[in-house]
Amino acid sequence: MFQLVVFFTSFKYIFVEGGEQVLVGISTASRIGLKQTIKITILGLVVGVILYFIFLKIAGFVPTKPLEIALGLGLLFFSGTMFKEFFEDEHEDGATKYKITYFYIAMLEAVENSVALATFSLIEITSALIGFFIAIGLLVGLLWLGVAKKIPLKITRLVAGILLTSTAIPLILYGFGVPSPEFLHWLIPPLS
Repeated sequence: MFQLVVFFTSFKYIFVEGGEQVLVGISTASRIGLKQTIKITILGLVVGVILYFIFLKIAGFVPTKPLEIALGLGLLFFSGTMFKEFFEDEHEDGATKYKITYFYIAMLEAVENSVALATFSLIEITSALIGFFIAIGLLVGLLWLGVAKKIPLKITRLVAGILLTSTAIPLILYGFGVPSPEFLHWLIPPLS
């Protein structure tokens, strides 16, 4: 039973977080180009894998409360960027701004996902990794089929902003130790 809980928690966490990055990536690709977006995404994936193994080895020494607060604040900043872009008129800004913003989002997601996956792995590694690979496979499949690309750019920004905010606020609450309802823990599991 516990293996099933770890599997679904890992799957849900990675699918939601990966979904955020897919939506932000689609929005960014139209500004900086697909090639640059893929490079940044691959770099984020490599950093995430390296951090996963680091966090897995030193998990007991990393204080998760300050990490949750920092990740939450970072995500809140980027969600503000997405909402700002949603409400702005379409005009062309410099590609460098979008490249830097997406780079930071990719790195933040790499840290967040690697910490969460390492935490789940400490509980039950096989189920956590199976949930991770199925979530990634599903996201890649949705991209391959072009389902995600059919969403209008303005809507991807709005959805990305909502997803980033809905992840950031619980992380900040968890980090400060604010009591939160059980359903919130189910939707966005705490890192600790």
